[in-house]
Amino acid sequence: MYHFNEKRFIKVIDDALGNVSKIEKTVDVLFEKGFKNLFLIGVGGTYSHFLPIQFISGQLSELPVHAVQAAEFVLQGNKQFSADSLCVFCSRSGDTREIVDAVQYCNNAGATTLAFVCHADTPVCMESTHHFVSFAEDDHLAECFYLQLYAFLFRVLMRFGDFPKYETFVEQIHGITPYLIKAKEQTEAMAIELASKHKNTDYHMVIGSGAVWGEAYDYAMCILEEMQWIKTKSIHAGEYFHGTLELTDEDTSMILLYGEDSTRPLMDRVYDFASKITKHIAIFDTKKVELPVDEDFRPFLSPMVIYTMLERFSCHLEKERKHPLTQRRYYRKGGY
Repeated sequence: MYHFNEKRFIKVIDDALGNVSKIEKTVDVLFEKGFKNLFLIGVGGTYSHFLPIQFISGQLSELPVHAVQAAEFVLQGNKQFSADSLCVFCSRSGDTREIVDAVQYCNNAGATTLAFVCHADTPVCMESTHHFVSFAEDDHLAECFYLQLYAFLFRVLMRFGDFPKYETFVEQIHGITPYLIKAKEQTEAMAIELASKHKNTDYHMVIGSGAVWGEAYDYAMCILEEMQWIKTKSIHAGEYFHGTLELTDEDTSMILLYGEDSTRPLMDRVYDFASKITKHIAIFDTKKVELPVDEDFRPFLSPMVIYTMLERFSCHLEKERKHPLTQRRYYRKGGY
């Protein structure tokens, strides 16, 4: 596969799964200490990856879980936040300004902070009460974070009595690597075709719902806009019919992300309407991917699987457009 280093990918997954035991021990200590809610605090891609964790938790538990945007949280606060909150962060660089500010804000309030990072010698890592280090670059970052976040969330819910199949889940997820590689392989032909077709397309709609809504938000903003400079709108399938449908015409590019939870009918409704208008609908559907887990676990993994499928489209779009995914004009170059 183009621009895919299988050995590096396997190492990323192995390293992330290698943290599971430490995550379990940490969660057990924190549970015994006690906390009243979870705050998942992110910005950009990390905020988007927290959205499905909040969504999944809401399906399984009454534990209050709040996914919040870091910069807004520091300025606005939240009446549910207190010293009894457990605050969770993710950061690849470990020095994102908004995340560092949020960690310090939570620490100053006496809350417990826990971070998943890719680099140890960084402010987010060093200033968090607890941290887990697992290296990954942007192309495999979400798989790295999701695997650890699943272990974290489901261990928490197990301790609260809301996820009794935790041990089964962890055992099965340790066999995920070849299935993620296979998901990439079976997406490759579609990705090549789409990238060729859309190398000059200047506007996309990316639509998702349920557990994969966060990935629709992420792919539109952090990949197509940030990394390819293509104007893109992320749309929740339940919101499409309340405004954005009026922008749909026969040449509109629509990228539909299908997960496997109860919100799939929202996606079907969008497809049924839009397919009568536009000739350019691409569907990424996790239901077509074989996974080594029980059927009732599959909806939880959909965000990670969607990400691993979309990565192939990103690579070929980079190639066709001759625009490196690492190229930026403003990001991390100061002036803001």
